[in-house]
Amino acid sequence: MAESLLFIGLIVFLAHYFVALFQRTRVPDVLLLTLLGLILGPVTHEVTPEAFGKAGSVISTIALVLILFESGVTLDPSVLPRVWSSTLRLTLTTMLATFAIVLAIGIYSLQLPPLTAAMMASALGGTSAAVVIALVKSIKMSDPGGTILILESALGDVLTIILLLGLMESARSGQLEPAKIIGSIFASLLCAGLIGVAGGIVWLTLMNTVRSAPNTAFTTLAFVFVLYGLTDILGFSGAIAALAFGATLSNHPRMGLDRIPFLRGRKLGELAHFDHIFLNELLFLLKVFFFIYLGVSIRFTETWLALVALGTVAAIYVVRLFTVRLISTRSEIPWQDASLMSTLAPKGLVSAVLVSIPVAANIAGAERARDFTYFVVVISIVITAILIPLTTGPFSALYRRLYQTPTASQPSAHPPLP
Repeated sequence: MAESLLFIGLIVFLAHYFVALFQRTRVPDVLLLTLLGLILGPVTHEVTPEAFGKAGSVISTIALVLILFESGVTLDPSVLPRVWSSTLRLTLTTMLATFAIVLAIGIYSLQLPPLTAAMMASALGGTSAAVVIALVKSIKMSDPGGTILILESALGDVLTIILLLGLMESARSGQLEPAKIIGSIFASLLCAGLIGVAGGIVWLTLMNTVRSAPNTAFTTLAFVFVLYGLTDILGFSGAIAALAFGATLSNHPRMGLDRIPFLRGRKLGELAHFDHIFLNELLFLLKVFFFIYLGVSIRFTETWLALVALGTVAAIYVVRLFTVRLISTRSEIPWQDASLMSTLAPKGLVSAVLVSIPVAANIAGAERARDFTYFVVVISIVITAILIPLTTGPFSALYRRLYQTPTASQPSAHPPLP
């Protein structure tokens, strides 16, 4: 036990050092934490995913929920009307392109059955909300680019989950029902958003009363977990509900809630400065665990899959250059932000978890699909880390020619990367 506590303490201090290193070198701390997990897990076998037990997946889910909640809290609703169409175009074109690339690789290179390859392609279709949001916050990326990336990653998680589960249902029933899958996606997004907003209104009316009692610093986060759990049990997206809940808490004056009859004249609660500090500290600790657990969870068996995964990730990132161009020219996004958007398309723990579902169901070829996905996750995070500093370095002239337009040539609002 003493060794475990010593190890945890050293990990926290090391994580703080990684943050400081990121500020100086632009090497993302999430990459270093993932690599640390790889060393502790697949490389040295000092730690195994089984050592975490059920706590591993539970705390990973908590980290993802709080990351999305914090993104909702910092979301500027005035930007949303300008970014929704761009977000949908970027999310759908990226997912379709990624799905097509991975599906072809799965069938022709990995020799997987078409349905298994489609499941793998679904799991890898979105971007990792945990990785993307952490990097957007660290880089201090300006709007609308930062908001588009946050929304893309949140929507991508929903789409990948529903699509993979729809394919699993098709495997069980023996028939594919695209209309049913599309309907499930629409219902999940709409209902989850409404639940999140409704939950935010309820909590705003209760917050002042609850805060009058002692030891209530954690109650807002507890309500997020309740809302996520209820939404997920109802069959909708708990992630979107958490995002909408956070946005409602911090932006309710702009939403005109005072015009609702039963809220008129009531004093609604407010998130205090302490709430933001507490949330940031908790997110830091959970992020440390999340990415180390991600590295530990990855398993390497057929190493030749790494070369195929490298080629797959390279193809995805090349296509990403042009999908970002489709939306940057219409959204007045500066070329500096557009170049960062083209690099921030890593895969993460959600992909790794989703691709394990077919394995548990004994789908043919699922184990090879899982191992390939693990390689894609790690390689995509590494490539993202390599490309970020290059956007203002050796490749800046290329990005400028690709993304600079007469309406998007103004300088970016975020500090330039060294």
